[in-house]
This record gives sequence, C-alpha cells and structure tokens, in this order.
Amino acid sequence: MTSMTKFTPIALLMYLAPLFATGATPAEVQAPEWEISLATGYGVVENPIEGKRDGETYFLPNFSYYGERFFFSNLTAGYTLLENENIYLDLVARPNEDGLYYQLDKNTTASDGLLSNFMTHFRAAADPADVERNVSIVAGPSFTLVSDWVDVSFSWFHDVSDVHHGSETHLSFDKQYPLFGGAIGFGIGATQKDADLVSYYYQFTEQEAGIYYNRYALAFPAADATDTYARLHFSYPLSKNLELRLAARYNRYDEAGRNPRFIEHPQTLNWFAGVQYTIGSGQ
Repeated sequence: MTSMTKFTPIALLMYLAPLFATGATPAEVQAPEWEISLATGYGVVENPIEGKRDGETYFLPNFSYYGERFFFSNLTAGYTLLENENIYLDLVARPNEDGLYYQLDKNTTASDGLLSNFMTHFRAAADPADVERNVSIVAGPSFTLVSDWVDVSFSWFHDVSDVHHGSETHLSFDKQYPLFGGAIGFGIGATQKDADLVSYYYQFTEQEAGIYYNRYALAFPAADATDTYARLHFSYPLSKNLELRLAARYNRYDEAGRNPRFIEHPQTLNWFAGVQYTIGSGQ
C-alpha cells in the first residue's frame, strides 16, 4: 500500500457500502421498496496489493431496490428464485473484489506507469505496481438461512465476463441486533478463490515477468486461496432520516497460491465513520 487516492467512488462503494448492510430478510421487506442514502464522514480502504494506493473518501452513496423478484443493492444485482420466512435462494451478479483493488489508484497509475516503463525498460524483475488487471463480473446462486440468532449464507460465483474463467465460494454468518436505541451488526466469513482467479490477479504473466517467469512459477505455483474477514457496524438514529454510522471490516488474505510480491500486507482494515441521510419508500 502507498499514498491515498481520494476519489475512487466505484471501488469504495463495493468495499465500504456492504459494511452498512441492515441485514433485512425477505419477510421484512414490503416489495417493492427502494432506498437512497448519502453518508458523509471519512472512510478508508486499505489496498493489500503491493505498490497500489489505498482509497479514501468523505462521501459514500448507497442505493437499493427490492421488487417482487428482482433486486439490486449498490453494485450487486439479483433475482429471487425462492423465499419464505427462513430461507431464500437468489441468483446474484456482482463485480469481483480483487479486480477492484487495481482500480483504487486508476486516476494516477496510467501516467505513472508510462513514465516508469520508459525509465525502467531494462528492470531486473516485474513490479506489481506496474501490473494492471481487469474487473470481472461473477454470478451464481446464493442461499441464505435466516434464524433469530444468526443468518447463514452460502454462495458460489463464476466469472461470466471472460476475464479469468475462475470461481469463488462464499460462506458467511451475519446478524443485526438492537442496542442503546440503535442497532449493532456483525459478520464473519470466508471466501475460497480457485487457482484460475488467484493466478490472474496475483501472479505475473510471462510477458510481465520475462526471464523470471519460470522461477516464479516453480517457487509460487498458483493454487486455491481462502480469505477470511470479520466486520462490525453500529447505527444510531439522530432524526427520522439521519443516522450516526460507524463500520469496520478486518480482512486476512491467504498467501497460499499467490506470488508474495503481490501482497504487501496480508491483513488490512476498511472503515467508515460519519452520518448518513436516507430517503426511500420505507422512510
């Protein structure tokens, strides 16, 4: 991680907005329902990729819509196949998080990279700071079991955008509870990413590595990786439409299957603190 990039709304929306998820179940949503909110405060996304900038923001928009079957929430879209009080099954499409890390400093990397390539044409080895990767769209089924104590979600997503042809499997435990007139929520989870996905985002190509390609391939062969996280958020109403919002997410990245030159820090923290103004059909 290096210096901050101040205006990266798309990537920050993906990483920070889920921290504010209310955990509403289909039984609690009176479809159709929509909501738009804007949080102002300060938030940071720490970038685990070597040489890539962290993201920071003073504003965080959120938007969601839940219809009879179709729904979207920020950058995630889905269609509900089955729902009742305790179970729901959705088809979901969303951007892959790993690709968004390469977008956090997109506004400066292009110009910096041109100069860097010119000045270091005969560099000794590839530098992750010069590597660019595309954002993929992954899609697949998502199953959630709702209970009074915890909601359990299991999802499997595959690349449908012809970027890396890989897949990822998610398991999470989430819930929100009332506290001091507000609400506190927690979540823990794990994401297994297959070798195709890991290789694309965390290995050098032969063109990038040059004469070092075989050495890297033997020393750090691509393999499945399992990343884990824990998150916590708190909200407190200040008025009908205004809330205090505090949220944080701790991430731990599995170094197995990744070239260690890509991971500067295997542990990162994303957080946001501020106030949020919300309008919508439920307000």
